[in-house]
Amino acid sequence: GQILSAVSLLQRKSNPSDQDIDRGMLNLCRCGTYTRVRKAIHRAAEMQKEA
Repeated sequence: GQILSAVSLLQRKSNPSDQDIDRGMLNLCRCGTYTRVRKAIHRAAEMQKEA
């Protein structure tokens, strides 16, 4: 779920904002780990730029 949603988001937006991530990741858990998920998506976007 979350990984495929993140891949799809990054295919649509190569440099997503926090708001883009919140909108695109409908299955984000609000248990406190979503900040780490958001950070990981930002890191994945940076890694795509470097590749």
